[in-house]
Amino acid sequence: MPSKKYQASCHCQLVRYTVTLSPALDDLDAWVVECNCSICARNGYLNVYVQNECIEFESVGLESDVVEKYSFGKHRVQHYFCSRCGSSLMAESIEPGFYEGVKALNVRMFHDVDTRTLQRRQVDGKSL
Repeated sequence: MPSKKYQASCHCQLVRYTVTLSPALDDLDAWVVECNCSICARNGYLNVYVQNECIEFESVGLESDVVEKYSFGKHRVQHYFCSRCGSSLMAESIEPGFYEGVKALNVRMFHDVDTRTLQRRQVDGKSL
């Protein structure tokens, strides 16, 4: 399967990054996750799960003071938001052994991707 690079950023462009996906989002085997947990439903997350090494930050990284961090409930997952524009960027596990080395990237932050055309899989995140 061929891979494809995507440019992504928050709305104000303060946080910019490049993501390499395989398969590409327009591939017939590709899909995004639509989770029903409270934060994903409220913020409209459409996630792809990507190994950390497939993400290259071009400006500030997640450790920066301009990126807000938030976790709730069982505190298994940390969500990242731009402190300037509030865009919901991505999430990752903060619990050892639970999806280590992977980030859930919000495809809505990807440039030039028509999210209406993406295949979606429903996930019961409320149960996690």
